[in-house]
Amino acid sequence: QSRWATGRYSCLAGFVELGETLEDGVVREVFEETGVNVKRDSIKYVGSQPWPFPQSLMVGFHAEAETNGEGLPALQIAEDELEDAKWISRDTLLKTVEKQLQGHESAELHIPGQYALAWNIIKKWLDRDTN
Repeated sequence: QSRWATGRYSCLAGFVELGETLEDGVVREVFEETGVNVKRDSIKYVGSQPWPFPQSLMVGFHAEAETNGEGLPALQIAEDELEDAKWISRDTLLKTVEKQLQGHESAELHIPGQYALAWNIIKKWLDRDTN
């Protein structure tokens, strides 16, 4: 979002359309915002958070991108939806989380705080291989 400080990133977000399942919404929103196709059978519920604008409920998921076996797909950013998007490595996210937990924020990358659903989505993704 343009009103955010430079280097601030979060998880993709969107609204579920009338008559659409949550999973359909994940697939559609990820594709609309980044041009990335999601493996539908990889979608896993992570958590939820009340959201007052416009009296909504945020629901978070993990999902895997479809690949052609040659690494992560290229992002095709919908500029009317996002200012920027990028793939961020696990190692980079681990370092970012550690810095933020110590009260330090990097100008290159910082993520929403512990109060946010996005933090929990990221943290659970980072912790998935250690639990």
